[in-house]
Amino acid sequence: MAKRSFIIKNWPKYLLQWGVLAALVLFLTGIIPGSTVPDPEAYCPMGGLQALATYLAQGSLPCSMSSLQVMMGLALIAAVVLFSKLFCAFICPLGTVQDILKKLRIRFHIKSIKIANGSGLDKVLRIIKYGMLFLIFYMTVEASELFCKNLDPYYAVATGFKGEITLWMSIVSICVLIIGSIAVDMFWCRYLCPLGAISNSLKFWLWTGVLFGIYFVADVVGANIPWAVLLGAFCIIGYLLEVFNARPKYQILHVLKNESACNNCGLCTKQCPYHIDLRAFHNGKINHVDCTLCGECVAACANKALNVGIKNNTAGKWRKAIPALLTVVLVAAGIWAGGKIELPTIDVRWNTENVVPDNLQTTTFDGLRTLKCYGSAMTFKAKMEKVNGVHGVQVFVRKQSADILYDSSVTSPEKIREAIYIPSRCKVQQLDPAQVKSLVIKTIRTEGMYEKGDLDNLAALLKESGKKIYWLESEFACPLIIRVVCDPSEDLGEEWFEEIVEKNYDFVKMEEEVIRTSSEDFIRNSFKPFKVEIKARIEKYGSWKQNYHTVSDVNFDTAGNSMPFLSNYLSQQDGILGVYLELNDQSVPTIRIRYVEPMTEERLVELLKKDTWTISSKGEKKEIPAKILF
Repeated sequence: MAKRSFIIKNWPKYLLQWGVLAALVLFLTGIIPGSTVPDPEAYCPMGGLQALATYLAQGSLPCSMSSLQVMMGLALIAAVVLFSKLFCAFICPLGTVQDILKKLRIRFHIKSIKIANGSGLDKVLRIIKYGMLFLIFYMTVEASELFCKNLDPYYAVATGFKGEITLWMSIVSICVLIIGSIAVDMFWCRYLCPLGAISNSLKFWLWTGVLFGIYFVADVVGANIPWAVLLGAFCIIGYLLEVFNARPKYQILHVLKNESACNNCGLCTKQCPYHIDLRAFHNGKINHVDCTLCGECVAACANKALNVGIKNNTAGKWRKAIPALLTVVLVAAGIWAGGKIELPTIDVRWNTENVVPDNLQTTTFDGLRTLKCYGSAMTFKAKMEKVNGVHGVQVFVRKQSADILYDSSVTSPEKIREAIYIPSRCKVQQLDPAQVKSLVIKTIRTEGMYEKGDLDNLAALLKESGKKIYWLESEFACPLIIRVVCDPSEDLGEEWFEEIVEKNYDFVKMEEEVIRTSSEDFIRNSFKPFKVEIKARIEKYGSWKQNYHTVSDVNFDTAGNSMPFLSNYLSQQDGILGVYLELNDQSVPTIRIRYVEPMTEERLVELLKKDTWTISSKGEKKEIPAKILF
């Protein structure tokens, strides 16, 4: 009954702490029917702080990171600077797990190891989390990948060990978390957690501000001090302040002690997760570096000598809920800001030294659907570097847009778009010239279709309509030109096309001109043949009897991109002289394979029917799924 009464006394902590843990379990395991499994990193402030550090040092966000995580990291900073380590007390699932392990240890009468705050062993162990902090941030910034995912026990469990983990690191960290926390209260938080190191350092925010101010001034005057030096100094100063000056002074909110009501029973110290000796504080404020405002000491005090607030006054009924409420407000603010503000995934400039500053202008490209992560942003950046007159790019993954910095004396937004747009064609449904003799080609104009994949998306919409539409072809113009190849029996007007296109893109107009052609002419005019011959073998076997294996299929009209893989696969076999894709006399796409002994017809058929192909790439052989089904 006493334990239940104690939990009720400190209900804000347990309601929020266990509620967060329950929500994580329900959503990440998919127990809630119809719920989508969220990204376990989505609201992680540790990932957000790593992302912010990478952005400041490298001008980019680590892969999969967004402004939401950054805003959650900033919310954590605000909480620590103004109040205390609220995230540690009320939200962190690892803290909740350690609380549960402590209760299990007590339940089964397992003795714990006492490490007194300020003892020699305590000071030595506390340096570990600062070493972890340096390692994790250094590796993250250098690789632009969250290194903490390799060893974070929460991430490993939340992803079912299927995330971007290093298995042995994850297993070791989970074992250390469990065994260490059973042996020593809050072992992970006190000695291993890098987020704890950040939070403890930020409690001395005045010194942190001075450090960053010195670094900023040095950068302004051109000292070019490596960012890793700043990181190292932050870790060293934070550690020294924690172990030699464990009482930060500049937070607004504290656990407050009423000396006249205190009988020095020691229950508060015993109940404190970090075993802070509250009897040593005589100034009314419990300003120990480890204090998280969790409220355990307040709940333990039978004389009501402890409370939470700014200054000692009459104890209010709801004052114990203030830290939990502040936590909810700060998390909500972080989520709101993350939805309103977006940092660029990459922000890079190049070769601007010889450009007249007034000529540097910015244009925005929206609707870039291939921009989904850091990797795709870097691919886009590499493409932009090849465009004459472009000198920088900011990529926004969530909005799938990019701001392009360009020299207006060299190029223009229209020229940039033309330079990066690749005209393409896309099959909507199969066209058999034996069944369909004539075609009509209608032209529509669209906006918002800037990438090759957009034509595929439009083709899917047209296919869903059930109309006899066979191909789409795009040509760059402003607005974009889309040619729709369809059956003459389909009466497709401007209103119909507008209704389809507007589902995902912007419809501009339909051209009046309609082109009529035969299916055979269309196929021959648009068909791209393929030819690969192994000259050394042709010279060697030129006088031998040569054979051809021929396969015709209307579905081979889209085989062009797969032919290099097929020729690579077959060329691994002795006797193959050449591989061709062409049209036969009936305008049907045909694959022809030229060979001599020791290759035979039976062996070739066997090779073509295999589900996997062995190809050679950069001197190494690898297995890939068959690109063409025979």
